[in-house]
Order: sequence, then structure tokens, then C-alpha cells
Amino acid sequence: MSGIFATIARRVTPFEPTANVMRPGEKFPSFVRRASGMHQVYVSAIAISVALANFIPIDLQRRVVDVAVADKNVRALLMLAGLYLAAILLHAGLKYALIVYQGWVGESVVKTARDQLALVATQRSAREHARSGQTASIIGNEIDYVGGFVGTSVSECVVNVTVMISVVSYMIYMQPVIALVSGVSLMPQILLALYMQKDLNTLVERQVALVRKLGNQAVNSFGSHSTKRRTAFRTIRMIFSNRIEFYLLKLGLKTLLNIANAVGSLMVLIVGGYLVIRGQTTIGAVVAFISGFQRLSEPTGELLDFYRTYSEAKVQFRMIVQWIDDDHPAQTGHSAHSEN
Repeated sequence: MSGIFATIARRVTPFEPTANVMRPGEKFPSFVRRASGMHQVYVSAIAISVALANFIPIDLQRRVVDVAVADKNVRALLMLAGLYLAAILLHAGLKYALIVYQGWVGESVVKTARDQLALVATQRSAREHARSGQTASIIGNEIDYVGGFVGTSVSECVVNVTVMISVVSYMIYMQPVIALVSGVSLMPQILLALYMQKDLNTLVERQVALVRKLGNQAVNSFGSHSTKRRTAFRTIRMIFSNRIEFYLLKLGLKTLLNIANAVGSLMVLIVGGYLVIRGQTTIGAVVAFISGFQRLSEPTGELLDFYRTYSEAKVQFRMIVQWIDDDHPAQTGHSAHSEN
């Protein structure tokens, strides 16, 4: 199987984004739009299809319980089960196509940007040798992160917004009270993520600076005086501490979001159960709402992840542009503030 994929991969060629993908002074959203071009429109169309296909099983679950099971209709049960399976396969196929397309767009941007950065690096004089480790970090991991975001940025946002709109509309149509409870239950997740992202951005910027610094020290210090080697080891320790702080903050936020999500499901179950007892809704509707809430919380979480990834990619993009424009201090100052 891997051999087949390898053969296909060798035949795939990247598209050619606009020359000089990285432009000093340009804002990050403009870079994303210009670098990917019309491909964002095409990939977003597939993303909408994925979102709509993901919505289909919610109503099928309700119909299985309220129609097939309630009426003890085996034929209807099998027919609905077949439709459910078809919906699962359709969603899986569309999602695979979406992910591959996103990857191709992102890698194409990475290749073009890496070509540009490599040219900038080779045009620099011998005085830049002292920062060759920094260059390796920029052309390697940093541009991978920025380019990868370009591939998934718009389409991921589109698919999750579409899912949220379709699920919320369905929930309001079926039972406004439970829909309101679901919406209120998601608010703590949004507020927590927005509040903590600034601290995560600070840690990302510090991490990028430290890794670049270590790259320079690795090239110029190891094998030299022991004092310089100790300086490099101190930088490694600082990178470790910074990453641990990042993990503690990021995973702590994720834990809080998971708790809020679980409490939200519980609230939906309690309110839905109460309405069933009062005869104001059906068991099938409650099952659909629990499934709908889970499908609503997933895109909410992914949109929050999108916001976090966007913020971190924006920081790295600004630092790369500053490096490109390093020979022009006046422009560098402009590019440093263009993202604010």
C-alpha cells in the first residue's frame, strides 16, 4: 500500500503561488489569501460538503429511535441503518479528500517560501555565518508551521462554522429550550480560550527566539571554549522550561474545556430528561440532542484550536518576515508592527 502512495506522491507537483511569498510589511491574513489563491475557495467548497455530510446522522439517529424502534418496524430499521452507513462512508471519503487537498496546498506554499528563504540565505555575506543556525531553524520548522496553517486555515474555519450553523438550526427547530442550554454550556469554553491565548502567544515567541539562538550556538560554540558550550547548554535548559510551561498552560486549558464540555452534556441530558417526563419532547429527540451537542462541541473546540494556531502562526510569520528584512532596519520596524 505504501508503495502505491509513494508512486502517486512522486507524480504530484506543487502549484506555484505568487513569487516572493513572504513580503516584508504584509499582514498575515493577506499572506494567507495571496499565497493560496483560489485554492482556498475550492477547498472550502469541499469543507462545506464535509460539514453537511457530518450533520446527516443526527436526524437519522432520531428517526431510528422514534420511527423504526417505536413502531417495531424491522424494515425501516434496516433501511435507516443502510442510510446511516452510507452517510458515514460519504463523510469519510469527503474528509479524506479535504485533508489531502489541504496538505497539498500547505506543502506547495512551504516549498515556494522555502525556495525564497534559501535564496535570501545564500545571498547574504560571510558575516551571516554567525547566524547560520538561525537560518536552518527558519527554513526548517518555522516555515513548515506557517505553510501548514495556510493549507488548513480557511477551510477548517468554514467546515466548523457550517457544522455549527446546521446543528444549531436543527436543535432550535427541534427543541429551543435544549438548544439554549447547549449554547450557554459552550460559552465557558470560548471565554477561557480567548483569555489564555495571549500567554500562549508569548511562550511561542519566546520558544522561536530560543531555538534560533540555540541553532547559532550549536554552529559556533560546540567544539569551542567550554564557556560557550555552557552558554549553549543553558539555552537548552531554557527551551525545556519554556516548553514545559507551554504544555502546562495548553493542557490545563484543554482539561478545563473537557470538563466544561462534559458538564454541558450533563445539562442537556438533565433538561432533556425533564422535558421527556413532562411529555414535552421524545426520547429520540433527547438522543439526537446529546449527539448534536457533541457535534456542536467538537467544531467549537476546533474553532478554538484554529484561533490558537492562527495566533501562533501569526507570531512565527512576523518573526520570519523580520529575518528576511533584516538588512533594512527601517522596513523591519514597520513589519514588526504590521500585525498589531
